Amino acid sequence: MTLCAPVVIKEKINSKTKAIMPVHLYGQSADMKAIMEIAEDYKLVVIEDACQAHGAECLGKKTGSFGTGAFSFYPTKNMTTSEGGIITTSDREIAEKSKMIRAHGSRVRYLHEMLGFNLRMTDIAAAIGLAQLEKLDGFNASRQKNAAMLSEGLKSISGIVPATTREGYTHVFHQYTIRAQNRDKLADFLKEKGIGTGVHYPIPIHKQPYYMELGYKDSLPISDKAAEEVLSLPVHPALSRDDVLKVIKEVKEFYASA
Repeated sequence: MTLCAPVVIKEKINSKTKAIMPVHLYGQSADMKAIMEIAEDYKLVVIEDACQAHGAECLGKKTGSFGTGAFSFYPTKNMTTSEGGIITTSDREIAEKSKMIRAHGSRVRYLHEMLGFNLRMTDIAAAIGLAQLEKLDGFNASRQKNAAMLSEGLKSISGIVPATTREGYTHVFHQYTIRAQNRDKLADFLKEKGIGTGVHYPIPIHKQPYYMELGYKDSLPISDKAAEEVLSLPVHPALSRDDVLKVIKEVKEFYASA
């Protein structure tokens, strides 16, 4: 939903709609100003999927702070605890219920008020997370620097659309995802050159088996086309300048010989 037009959201709202769930894909915020206005007009809850957007901003405000936010700490994220995640909210009731769900539905030991699970984060994982949080701005700055180099180096290549950052937004580049002609051949070529890539994501949500079982019938041609074209290039903080320049060089070589 990072690129979902707010007008489309309005068109989809009906009597069954309870919430809007924007996804801050690849590290860039959805249009939260417009989404929050729609949510207020229609009295809807906003649940932010900020799992790829640690530290990202929309018009000066952090993702995960508009509505209720969910962040992942999977190892490849901008910061990690090795696994798990967090929920961010300014709603005390949601906070208390979340704490209960993660601890067998308990507020007091051995007293179970609701259905819950063992979802508690370990102290060691939390300690890793606190240390990572202190380094997050530095990690993101490195990603942004690498992304800027990629965008500058790739902008003149016919056949690809580099990643972009909206004006007034802070993109933290969990992924640097381009749209590429001959995507699969480019990925194979880069693999031969020792450069890893990823397709995020190869199967659109509406074509996932579980969603198809729910009877979703709408056609989503833009999603289908994106799934055929998107390719994520290396952008992580451990890359050297030479590493990034090699990526640019090999992408140029592929399209020059295509």
